[in-house]
This record gives sequence, structure tokens and C-alpha cells, in this order.
Amino acid sequence: MEVILVGFESLGVRSQATFIQSRDATIFIDPSAALAPRRYGLPPHILEAKQLLKVFNDIEDLARDSEYVIITHYHYDHHDPGRFIDPSIFKEKTFLIKDPEHHINFSQKMRAHRYYNTIKKLAKDIIVADGKSLKIGSTTITFSTPLPHGKDNKLGYVISICIDEDLTVLFTSDIEGGSSEEHSKLRNFCNSNIAIVDGPPTYLMGYSFSEEDLKKSMKFLNTLIARNSGSLQVVVLDHHVFRDLNYVNLVKELQPHQEVRIVTAAEFMGLEPRPLEALRKALYKAENEHGLDMLRNAMLRNSNGELFD
Repeated sequence: MEVILVGFESLGVRSQATFIQSRDATIFIDPSAALAPRRYGLPPHILEAKQLLKVFNDIEDLARDSEYVIITHYHYDHHDPGRFIDPSIFKEKTFLIKDPEHHINFSQKMRAHRYYNTIKKLAKDIIVADGKSLKIGSTTITFSTPLPHGKDNKLGYVISICIDEDLTVLFTSDIEGGSSEEHSKLRNFCNSNIAIVDGPPTYLMGYSFSEEDLKKSMKFLNTLIARNSGSLQVVVLDHHVFRDLNYVNLVKELQPHQEVRIVTAAEFMGLEPRPLEALRKALYKAENEHGLDMLRNAMLRNSNGELFD
């Protein structure tokens, strides 16, 4: 099995875009990416805009080769309704999607219906995946029941994924570190070799994330690692957590067994991490140029014009 991490915060964008090739299936999880509309009171820097467009090019290249497309929820960093990706590349793909009707908040429900109406003209099949399992030759894809997007359901729900073949991969989607009791279901959900985990949004500490939330997240992450200690080799801890420049100190609080590596998505791919959003203030200090015009010019004409999530 080959795992390619295409877009994550350590790769310069908001994303968890992940391509997996097994012996019997090519699978793309959440083929999209986005940027923070404001960080430190600043819009996206020109380097962030360039990186976003590069990631979208990489997504398109791999999406063309994908037979199965998984959408874990309907935020723009996880699905693109035709803003930057030409929907025609998804022709004859099988879509495995988060239920657009149930366990979903109003905002995501509206986006889910827009996305469904876009892909239904193109897709080979569209399957609501919540709580289901799919066997493709020697590859098994198992989906969790809906889980809160973070410590509660204000931002809606997501589905996590376990893909099993010669390697077993856990993909949590946006659980924001696992600070809800409902996330404890994932501790025994997938006996993974590779766990791709969305860490806690500590950059929001004191605003919508508290010290108590962080304690719950660290307990969840340590328990997840301990429960999978017989099989787990790598934890890719990225996404929300890597919007914080204090990432390294946070990782030090985890207690992995000796054989378990904790890495960013960039490090997993053999690259140097590029936390462009967290470095936005420094980027502007070095070069005072925003990337808004570049992004607007790159948007497809048939998009709804929404530049940010």
C-alpha cells in the first residue's frame, strides 16, 4: 500500500488531502485545500496562495487516477464544489460521502447538497458511507459512525476511516485532537500501522479551545497510541495542531512507545515542514504582498465565488 499526503498544514495549506493506492483500489480522501481568511489580522500571503494552487494541481493529478473518492465532511478544506478543481475530473468515480441529511449542521447541509448536485451528473456511484464497510478485492474500507467536529457538534460531524490491506491506515478527519467523549470510539476502531490524526487546535487557546479541552485531547491521543501499540508504527499528527508554532512542545507531551514515530505530514513525505499560516506575520515582514488577487484569478468561472471557508 502506498500513502501519499498531498495537502496538510505542514505542507503549507489547510487540508488533509490523502491519496492511497492498494493492490485493488485507488482512493482519494478529502481532495481539497483552503487557506485561513485572516490570521494575525492579515489575509493570505502571496506564498500561501502559490502553495495552495500547487496543492490543487497535485490533487487534480492524483484525483484523475482515483477510482474512489471519500468526503468526510463538507468544509472547503475537505471538499471543493468547483471553486479551484474542475469537477469533470471526477467523472466515473465512486463517491463515498458523509451523510448529507443526518448528523449534519445547517451550513454543511447546504454545502453537501450543492456538492451532491455537482457530482451526481458525473459520478459512477454515490454511497452514503456513515457506519458502513466496503470490500474491494483485498482492501477493506470501514467508516465510523458520525463523530463531532471537535469538542461538540457546533461545527457539525465527520466520519473517520480505516483502510486495511497489507498495511492498515486510520484517518480521523477533523476530530480536533479527540476532546469529546464520543471520539473515544476511535481507540479500538482501527488496529492501525499508520494513524493520520487531526491534533488539537491550540492556536485557538483561550478563544474556543481551553486548557481542559487540551487535557482531554492529550489523554485521547496517548490512549489511542497505547491501544494500538502492538501494530502502530507512525502517527501523522497534523492539520489543526500545526497551525500553532508551539507544535514541537505539544508533541513532547505525548508518550509514544519506543517503536512509534510522531511526525508531520511533510516529514512523512520526506520534506521540511512549511507552516505558512502560522508564519504569516513573518512572511509579510519579509515580503509585504497578499495573494488575494492570485486566488480570485484562479477561481473557476462556474464557482459560487466563495473564496474562503
